[in-house]
Amino acid sequence: MDLIQKLHLNGFTKREAHIYLALLQKNEFTASEIAAMVPVGRTKIYEILPNLVSKGLCTEINRDNKKFYQAVEPSIALNNLFSFYEKEVEDEIIKKKETLLKKKESLSSLEKELNNLFNKNIGKNSNIEYIQVLKDITQIRNKWIELQNNTHKELLAFNKAPYSIKHSQNAKYQQAMLKKKKVKERGIFEYGSYKTKAELNEFIQVVSMYASFGEECRVIKELPMKLVIIDEKITMLALNDPVSMKPSITTMIIDHPSFALAQKEVFESYWSKSVPLKTFIKSLNK
Repeated sequence: MDLIQKLHLNGFTKREAHIYLALLQKNEFTASEIAAMVPVGRTKIYEILPNLVSKGLCTEINRDNKKFYQAVEPSIALNNLFSFYEKEVEDEIIKKKETLLKKKESLSSLEKELNNLFNKNIGKNSNIEYIQVLKDITQIRNKWIELQNNTHKELLAFNKAPYSIKHSQNAKYQQAMLKKKKVKERGIFEYGSYKTKAELNEFIQVVSMYASFGEECRVIKELPMKLVIIDEKITMLALNDPVSMKPSITTMIIDHPSFALAQKEVFESYWSKSVPLKTFIKSLNK
């Protein structure tokens, strides 16, 4: 690969590369002298030389009403070129941040308008407004955090993968709920999907973590669904996909005491069939 190609790959245009290499041939040149040496038209040379000067690749000297050009020493010139590109990137980042800020302000304004429209029409919803269906994992995660924050007395849960939030991230919400509000929490954790020793060890660590916060924890091989019952009023559940029968993240939130009490009966049934974590660990060590 010749020097022209190498310079081109490192940010020079081919014309800039030809002119810079020509400038390295002697101490100084006029534009017409450079034109005689490189395959670049004279008009273009007068356009390109100021660019090379602005990038710190050559200097312009005025003497006897003539302009002379000198190449900047390569080690300095290439450092100048890097600084030139670095500034371009920084300027681009600033522009993008400004664009993001404007977009955020625009969306914030739009949010107010849409919320006003939504709030005006809330009373026109159907009679099943106590049922909410969520399919976006971020919405599900945020709703789960909100429900934990608003739990006052009791939380019952069927725990099985997939989870909308990592256990390590969820820990602080569980601790706050159990310690600050003194919520009574019972959870049944499904272990049947964990096959390897490493997976089972990680499962035990997760359940032990929740137990350390004050949750009553039991384990069972298989659960029929993901289920949370809050204060005998709100139910959050996710059913398996009816075609593949694999767990789905599609989640329903039902704000209805009668439904919650019915689901609590289901929970109690599985609670009686599940085993304490210590019993489960002992069975693995046999």
